[in-house]
Amino acid sequence: MLQNVTKCRKDVALLFVAKRENGETIHLLYHQDKKKLLILREKERFFCPACGKEVQLKLGNQKVWHFAHKNIEQCIGSAEPESNYHMRGKEQLYRWIISQKFCAEIEKYLPEIRQRPDILIERNGRRLAIEYQCTSISANQLQKRTYAYQKAGIQIIWILGGNQLNRNATYWTSISSFHAFCIQSYPQPYLLFFCPDKKIFQKCIFLIPFSTNIHFAHIIPFSIRTSTFENIFQQIPFPKGVLERVWQNKKNYFRMHALPIWNGHQKALLRMFYQLKISPSIFPSEIGVPLPSAFSFQTSPFIWQAFLCLDFMENFKRGDYFSLHAVFSYVSNKRNLKRRILPYFPQHVWKLAIIEYMDFLCSAGIIEKVDKYKYRKVKGITILKTEKEIKEYDTICLAHAISLFEAKYNM
Repeated sequence: MLQNVTKCRKDVALLFVAKRENGETIHLLYHQDKKKLLILREKERFFCPACGKEVQLKLGNQKVWHFAHKNIEQCIGSAEPESNYHMRGKEQLYRWIISQKFCAEIEKYLPEIRQRPDILIERNGRRLAIEYQCTSISANQLQKRTYAYQKAGIQIIWILGGNQLNRNATYWTSISSFHAFCIQSYPQPYLLFFCPDKKIFQKCIFLIPFSTNIHFAHIIPFSIRTSTFENIFQQIPFPKGVLERVWQNKKNYFRMHALPIWNGHQKALLRMFYQLKISPSIFPSEIGVPLPSAFSFQTSPFIWQAFLCLDFMENFKRGDYFSLHAVFSYVSNKRNLKRRILPYFPQHVWKLAIIEYMDFLCSAGIIEKVDKYKYRKVKGITILKTEKEIKEYDTICLAHAISLFEAKYNM
């Protein structure tokens, strides 16, 4: 059974809910009379519902009112310290959820998994935990907490603090391994952020990696004042024109700076280019294309697609056959082709990205599909020389790749 702990004082877990001496629950979101609370604080003690240790009632003017553990001890129900930003966000999310007539509890301790979700919703006989995460935690912590909920039959939705959203440009954002772990699957892959200062959700959908950390993301804002639970989680149309434009522009820029970028991180790839007499700036257009499931790879799409195009495919002559299993084995055996841990997706979601890339190569005329698991090589990769030719073929390849999104999302 999972046991998450956090230290108190500087790393203390702040609470809205505590137990009174008589066993009753006191809820600070429903008790707003400061005079009565001050009197109550003088008369009796309060205790943590999870660990049973004494907590202090804090009624200051700088932070939201809360309970905090009195001694420097550990609490089994908490996973990390909570800031005032986190507390305000948690309160706003809770009030937003109950305003929609959901049966919900804040900070409900679950002894069977020794965890205390920020908000627990019960609906139609099912339980849904909302975890509002405003600080980065280790992948191991995140994995244990998520799998504990899933094992208990509780659906878990991670909402990240707005302070965690790192936008590089309008349609580009940095996504760490911590963020990637929180990518959820339905109705389309997304990350959800909430800022209590602006009272706005920001939903990042169509997350498509351009490099290890930089991703294309279509970001849709939702005001907490006017949005409902249902419309935040509804399907969003695919922004075909936007993706075409911004991906093409970024790929053009990447071509001009490919040598210093790859020289710093991918010298093995540069050696392969050198052996094939390919200049880094004129790499094949079939490399670095967006794919619906490419987020399943931690390795840049330029890297793993280059290895498939220029290493794996070069083992075959025109007319040769190869199996999909052979492609999977090649990727599995390449230690430098790293995949992400994605608890909301099937374990082998990365194989979908490989299948999508094979479909793309079929559309581009490089290979043809013979049956469900078998392909035939039609032609080799063409290395173009002039800037005009490269840009034109980049555009053609991008159109083939984007058609995969339209097919997947019926758009």
